[in-house]
Amino acid sequence: MEVDTVSKGASMKLTDDFVSEVPLADSKAGRKYTDGHGFYLHVKAAGKYWRMSYRYAGKQKLLALGVYPAVSLEQARAKAGSARELLTMGVDPGESKKATNQTRRQAALGHKPRHPGAVLREIVLPGLAVSAESFAQLINLPLDDLNQIINERAPLTCTVALKLERLFLIGAESWLNMQQAVDLWEARTELKRIQEFGKSLHLSDLAEHRDQGDMDAANPLLVAKVVSLGMAAMALHGPTEGKG
Repeated sequence: MEVDTVSKGASMKLTDDFVSEVPLADSKAGRKYTDGHGFYLHVKAAGKYWRMSYRYAGKQKLLALGVYPAVSLEQARAKAGSARELLTMGVDPGESKKATNQTRRQAALGHKPRHPGAVLREIVLPGLAVSAESFAQLINLPLDDLNQIINERAPLTCTVALKLERLFLIGAESWLNMQQAVDLWEARTELKRIQEFGKSLHLSDLAEHRDQGDMDAANPLLVAKVVSLGMAAMALHGPTEGKG
């Protein structure tokens, strides 16, 4: 069965009242109510879905923008606007959405989340078909700083997030949330490693000796524990040079 398409026209955009009152479709295919520029409301028997059709690299594609009423008309329009901005920059909004979702799934599973630099390296730069040097000039950032970020050797800062926000109309918060997920994962991993070192050294034994009143500097067990703890600290953080 063909989908009925009701075109509202450029001067007759969708309205909140219309979206709220339009009845669910009585067919599996449903009906489409367009708002312009490929953005439309797809009404099915199961619900009301925001969609945007677009072309990228010569292929027709479809982008899901949420379900009404969880996503309002205003919110869906904003998402469609952001997707169009990505298209004007040569970036596939569908691939950009996949990258964001992948980062969230990795974080939920305890895997290292995707670094925002990887998104720039694997999606943005190829989508724009520009070199790192040209992109660095575009956002007024030293090339060395950009290379540190896209190679995941440095975090994406607030300043860079704001530059990307102005360029792509993707909120700085989205970029920073990706970076925060990476930072939190790395901090948890480091803490777990420190805890494992502590367990392997049986540091609880020191507390027992303290309670027994034999924390003597000449105690062989105490000396061994302190030496082991020092070696563990060096393994974690590297040797430190003496001052003076």
